[in-house]
Amino acid sequence: MLKIDILKFFRSGEFAGVESGLSCAQIVAIFGPADASFKSAGAEILRYGAFEFHFFRDEIFMIFSDHFRSEPLDLGGARAGQIEIEPWILSGCPAPIDLAAVKSALNRERIEYRERATDEGLELSLSSGVMLAFESFSRLGEPRSYELAAFWIKF
Repeated sequence: MLKIDILKFFRSGEFAGVESGLSCAQIVAIFGPADASFKSAGAEILRYGAFEFHFFRDEIFMIFSDHFRSEPLDLGGARAGQIEIEPWILSGCPAPIDLAAVKSALNRERIEYRERATDEGLELSLSSGVMLAFESFSRLGEPRSYELAAFWIKF
């Protein structure tokens, strides 16, 4: 059985053996047929449940997810018995995960990160190369707070 461990991914960048240089066909060999495929900004994208694999010239350059916010964290229903996901801090998804909870979890696991403000909110750059994007969800007059909006790794 294939296993995806989100803690391991955040800690080391390892995602079920996916590495730089893999082609679309090699990803399909690992995960089976994609739930959807489409093109965006010159990239081919294979979507598997909450995860997307982005390719340029048939070579993977990014694993991306923002779908965990609105649907279960999985790789699509047909693969449920073949691929196990250990969700770590994403276990409560699609409920929002705030910045303080993520930082606390990262600190407990001794995962180093750098924080940077962006036009849309904040990003945490993990020592593994994984990026976490947070969007502000504060209302006027409330203290500023952020929720996890996406995560990715580029190869």
